[in-house]
Amino acid sequence: MEWSKIKNIVLIMLLAVNLFLLVLVADQERRSAAYQEEARTGAVEILEAANIHIALEDLPPESALHTMAVERDRSTEDNMAQVLLGESVKSGNLGPVTYTGDYGEGQFLSDGKFSFTFTEEVLTVGESTPEEHGQQLMEKAGYACRVLESREQEDGTVLVTVQQLRDGSPVFNSTADLTYENGCLRSIRGQRLMGIPEPEAGTEPLDVATILLRFLSGVQDGGYVCSEIVGMTAGYEVTLSSTGSANLEPVWLITTNTVPFYVDGTDGTVRQAE
Repeated sequence: MEWSKIKNIVLIMLLAVNLFLLVLVADQERRSAAYQEEARTGAVEILEAANIHIALEDLPPESALHTMAVERDRSTEDNMAQVLLGESVKSGNLGPVTYTGDYGEGQFLSDGKFSFTFTEEVLTVGESTPEEHGQQLMEKAGYACRVLESREQEDGTVLVTVQQLRDGSPVFNSTADLTYENGCLRSIRGQRLMGIPEPEAGTEPLDVATILLRFLSGVQDGGYVCSEIVGMTAGYEVTLSSTGSANLEPVWLITTNTVPFYVDGTDGTVRQAE
């Protein structure tokens, strides 16, 4: 047999194998999607039987958030200080690090806490609102965030609270308070990711159906009362270790008609949100 014919036969066989594999993968994906939908429907029915309502169509998509490791990165501190303070002088190294600059002072701690105080009439709101100004300034400083709330204090100052985001997902316990007085930013205090998160091997996240069942179990075991789930948001929490490093752990915020709850995204532990 000529070599060209042999080559054509081999190519046809390879194409047939590839086609078979594609069909096999497509069938597995179809079965997986069907199982997932069945599990979601079952979880909603179990919740309804326990007098907790959530519509099947209101369930969020599955979360792909995994545990991530975070090590302290001094360059992110330098960048934030430069944006917020202008030219500054740095002091300290191992623990607290302080920056003194043209616009005020700032400090970073090893656990991710940070604070800034500013001289008067340096960082002004201008044509923006305090909410717009604060969010834009923090993002310019490397702190991607969303505004949680804004409220006026009895003394006339405006307190804007922002929550840090990681690739668009909220870091629930990483927030900062920005205080404005007479249209000027006077201080920032809060928590931040101390470095750039890196993926690490760990447990696969639980699917939405399992999260709902763990939520139900936690609510019943804890003696909580609620009759409706009004929202589910996938995000992270920062957990600190004794060595000074930190992890970003996947977690779900489940909002009910009474109180909100956190459900751990990998082991399903339930606790009331603060």
